[in-house]
Amino acid sequence: MRRKTIQSSILNALISLALVISLMGCNGSSSSTSTDEDQSQSAAITLSASPTTVSPNDSTTLTWSSTNTTSCSASGGWSGNKGTSGSEVISQLQTDTVFNLTCTGDNGSVDSSVSVTVSTEGPASPTVSLVANPTSVSLNGSTTLTWLSNNTESCSASGHWSGSRGTSGEETIDSLTENSTFTLTCTGPGGAQSDTVNVVVDDPAVTVDLTASPSTISLNGSTTLTWNSTNAESCTASGDWSGSKDLSGTETIDGLTGDRQFTLTCSNAYGSVSDSVDVTITSSSNGTALLSWTPPTQNTDGSALTDLTGYIIYYGTASNNYTETVNIDNPGITSYQIDNLSAADWYFVITAVNSSNVESVYSSEVSKTID
Repeated sequence: MRRKTIQSSILNALISLALVISLMGCNGSSSSTSTDEDQSQSAAITLSASPTTVSPNDSTTLTWSSTNTTSCSASGGWSGNKGTSGSEVISQLQTDTVFNLTCTGDNGSVDSSVSVTVSTEGPASPTVSLVANPTSVSLNGSTTLTWLSNNTESCSASGHWSGSRGTSGEETIDSLTENSTFTLTCTGPGGAQSDTVNVVVDDPAVTVDLTASPSTISLNGSTTLTWNSTNAESCTASGDWSGSKDLSGTETIDGLTGDRQFTLTCSNAYGSVSDSVDVTITSSSNGTALLSWTPPTQNTDGSALTDLTGYIIYYGTASNNYTETVNIDNPGITSYQIDNLSAADWYFVITAVNSSNVESVYSSEVSKTID
């Protein structure tokens, strides 16, 4: 009987052991399957913003998606219930903002956040560069202006040029006659900026050259003045001639009765220069006769003589028989030398002529003996 009892106990022990092993196997397999299912059903979410940096009052777009969720809610820079996926535009951003999104599913909830920065920096400031080449020119010379700008939309010129200009370019300025200032102002979203360049016009030196040919003449002879100038704007005569003159030219001076000096002054905006020439009168006591007279002031009726135009000298080798004449077309001349007189007694008279070519009676006769 004892043997049967032992055997029965062993059998019961084996049965109990097998049951324990079987239960352990079932518990292990059940635990592994439950963990995999939990992991495959976990909630997940993605949230993004575009752009993540904006200017004041600009907007950004939030985009999100989730899995294993049934609802979502917003917080932070936005609020309210949201779909499990979607997009939303956030406008009028003023400060840096964090946007939160929480989505919930059967196996719990999940959070995500995104930050958007509001930049306080304004639009980029414009830059302008203006260059002149050359910066120093001669009178009536030219220069070329070249310019570049950044962060600009338009440009305008002022100073010694004007009008609208492109945001970059090149322009030649001709015929400069004075020191000039050129300014370019360019404007963009970030404001306006200017640059200025100066161009100097060199003082043009005036030159003048005056000559007389011949420079030595006999009494009542003539000379021709010739002159040239450079960089001049006007010329004026002085000394023994007067009045405004061309910048270059010639002029004959007649009936010279004494040494003379002629001066010409030429000028421009920067200064003036003068040149002078002397003309010398030569005379001889033999073969010449120097006549001088007082200009008449009245007509024969006693009225004032206002239109005197010149004189006529009559002369010859017999009294009251005049074979030679000299016409003088300058009423201001009061003396005249007659040259190349042969040896003889010479007799001279003079008449006055008015603008109507009316000639006066002879003056009193004078004579000179030429040996």
